[in-house]
Amino acid sequence: MGKQPTQGQKKTKDAIAKAASSRSKTTKKKWTKGRNKDKLNNAVFLDAQQYKQIDAQVSKLGSLVTVSVLSDKFKINGSLARKVLKHFETKGVLVPVGDQHNSQYIYTVSAQVQADQKAAAAAQAEQQKATGKKGKK
Repeated sequence: MGKQPTQGQKKTKDAIAKAASSRSKTTKKKWTKGRNKDKLNNAVFLDAQQYKQIDAQVSKLGSLVTVSVLSDKFKINGSLARKVLKHFETKGVLVPVGDQHNSQYIYTVSAQVQADQKAAAAAQAEQQKATGKKGKK
C-alpha cells in the first residue's frame, strides 16, 4: 500500500494524474514459459535386428529388469517392453521377483542363465590361455 496523506493534506489532481501516468509506463512482469520436455521417439514395433540385440543384452542386465529399464536402454515403447518381459519370462531367461503387480513388473535374470554365462566365460578364458592370447590391457 502506498503512503497515506497525513491529516489535513490532500492530493491534488496533478499529483494523482502524475502517479497514474508513471504507473502505466512501467512494464508488467512477463511470465517465463515452462520448459518443455523433449518427446521420446521410442519404437512401437520390434524388427529382427532389434530383437537380436535385446535377446543378447537382456541376460546381462543384472538383478533388476523392469519396463523402464528396457524402455530406456533399447528405446522401445512401455507396452512393447511389457510384452518383451513376458516373452523372456516364458522363455526362462527372466524370473519374477516377489508378487507381481500390474503397474510394476520386476524381474531378475534366472540363476540358470547366470550359471551358463559364468561357464561360458570360464571356457573362453581357458581357451585364451590354451592359445596363448592375451586380453586387452
